[in-house]
Amino acid sequence: MSRAVTHTWFFFGDSLTLGVNDDRMPGGWVSRLVLLGKMAGLYRFPPATFYNLGARRQSTADLARRWRQEVTCRQMPGMMPRLLFCTGVVDMAAPGGGQPLEQDNSLRCLREILTEAASLAPTLVVSPPPVADPAACRRIAQLSAAQAVLCADMGLSFADIHAMLAASPDYMDDLSDSLHPGPKGCAMMAELLLAQTSMRDFLRTDMDEKEY
Repeated sequence: MSRAVTHTWFFFGDSLTLGVNDDRMPGGWVSRLVLLGKMAGLYRFPPATFYNLGARRQSTADLARRWRQEVTCRQMPGMMPRLLFCTGVVDMAAPGGGQPLEQDNSLRCLREILTEAASLAPTLVVSPPPVADPAACRRIAQLSAAQAVLCADMGLSFADIHAMLAASPDYMDDLSDSLHPGPKGCAMMAELLLAQTSMRDFLRTDMDEKEY
C-alpha cells in the first residue's frame, strides 16, 4: 500500500513572483502556472499544495536568509517538497533607487541557496524576467545566462524564458510600471514555463500515489 503524501511546491522570489500587477489572478504567473499544470494532468489539485513566497524588493541575499525557515515552518508529516527560485531582478535593476548588485555577489548567494536546497528536495531555477530599462535589462540578461551556467555546473534544472519574454512586444508592453507584468504578461510567463520540459518534470507527480 502506498504511503500517503502531500506534494508541496515552494515558489521563492521577489515581487515578480508575487504577481503584484496581475489584478485578474492574485499570485500572478505562479497561480496561473498552477492552474495550467492541473489542466495538463501533472498533479491532483487539491490535495497538491503550492506556496507563493515572493516578497517585494527581495534580493538573492534576502532569499538566502529566509528560504530555509519558510520551508521548515511549513513542514508536516508526509510532505514531499519541491523548491523553485526566480531571483535576480532586484539585484540587477535595483528598484527604489539603490545600486545594482555585482553579478558575482548575486551568483554567490544563489549558489549558497541551491547547494542547500538541492540536498533537501528537487530544485528548479527560473530565469529572471526582463524589465523596461535597457541597461537593467542587459544586466538581467547577463545574470540569467550566468545562472544557467551555474545550474548546469551543479546539475540542476534551469527554465530559461528571459529571451523569449524580452523579444515579445506583448510582454514588454504589459510592464506598466517598467518592472511588473500585468495579467497578459503573467499569463505569457505561465504558458512559456509550462512549455519547458524542465518545468513539466518539476511539476509532474505519480498519479497512482495515495495523497492527502
